Amino acid sequence: MNKIIYSVDVEKDLHSGGYNSIRYGLKEFEKLCDRHKIKPVLYITSNCIKDNKDIFLKLKRKGWQLGLHGHSHKRFDEMKYQEKEDELKKGLFIFRKYLKTRPIGFRAPQHSIDNDTLDLLDKHGFKHDSSYTPLNLLQLLFFPKKTTLWAKLFFSRPNSYKIRKNLLEIPASSLFIPFVSLTLRVFPRWLIGIYLSLIKLIYKTPVFYAHSWDFIELKESRIDRSFSHKRFLSNLDYVMYMENKNEKS
Repeated sequence: MNKIIYSVDVEKDLHSGGYNSIRYGLKEFEKLCDRHKIKPVLYITSNCIKDNKDIFLKLKRKGWQLGLHGHSHKRFDEMKYQEKEDELKKGLFIFRKYLKTRPIGFRAPQHSIDNDTLDLLDKHGFKHDSSYTPLNLLQLLFFPKKTTLWAKLFFSRPNSYKIRKNLLEIPASSLFIPFVSLTLRVFPRWLIGIYLSLIKLIYKTPVFYAHSWDFIELKESRIDRSFSHKRFLSNLDYVMYMENKNEKS
């Protein structure tokens, strides 16, 4: 059974830079997870933690895994080596101070992973990275100047593997179109079913991901106006329901 890993990149709200997605959006996601008995993974930018620590501590107590998404959502492939390490150290410090834990998982903002960052993750005791996105065509459309990085990620291995001595790579799933919130916003349910069946032919453990701001209304977003967050939540509920149903059958 190809059991889906549900993951969310938790960061400040798109456009506004506020915390509505953390304070209200994650509650909507939490309801779905509780209903379907799912323990997801959150990759959190650590500059969000201090002002929302009670929310993250509650989710941690519920068994949710808390990973790092950088400190300030800077692209790691555009930083110098020392800047990358400082960014990771800030995140680790804030996790220890406010959440009394250390993250074992990491996802680079905008999938901006590179070899130096992987070396640093291994050095600082992370156990897995989930930044690679094999077979993802949309990544090139969103970041057309990152052709070299896109090609490296596109042709990477689709299933989990050791990428450094003590570091596992758990790729986010894609089949030309990534298995993300946008897919569930746009696709009708019959197409979601076909798409998910194809994903499971390639990925032993499919990894779905969204952003925390996918769970709230974004008035400045054309995508949200055309394919609302409510549609996304409804289709995500449907996917979780069908997965549980298939697992029991």
